[in-house]
Amino acid sequence: MLISVNKQKLQDLQYAIRQLKTEHPAQFEQFRNIIMLTRQLQYSFQYLGCLLMDEETSDFLPEVKDSYVLSIYEREIDKIKQEHSMDKVQQLLANYKEASYDHICKLLLGKEIEMLIGPMVVR
Repeated sequence: MLISVNKQKLQDLQYAIRQLKTEHPAQFEQFRNIIMLTRQLQYSFQYLGCLLMDEETSDFLPEVKDSYVLSIYEREIDKIKQEHSMDKVQQLLANYKEASYDHICKLLLGKEIEMLIGPMVVR
């Protein structure tokens, strides 16, 4: 998927992430933990976003050698969605979907805005 995001949109997104952290710290931490797990497993942030937003995941499905690990990951995401309120995270994802779930996650992890500006292929 090819995306292109301008600096202003990324700054707005960064502000929204800070607001989530300040106003809903539990949801922020839960989201951050999920992002860290996703990165550790080397799955795409687009896949994570689709799972959280109940969207079709087939375009971003990880190529894995062990489908058991993937099934555990998916169950954990479902469990988190059921047991914890993720409405503010889902709202953030919906509001900035055009920036890509990948960029949202990278900004939350502290990536510099300048590294995300311009056209980029997201998988």
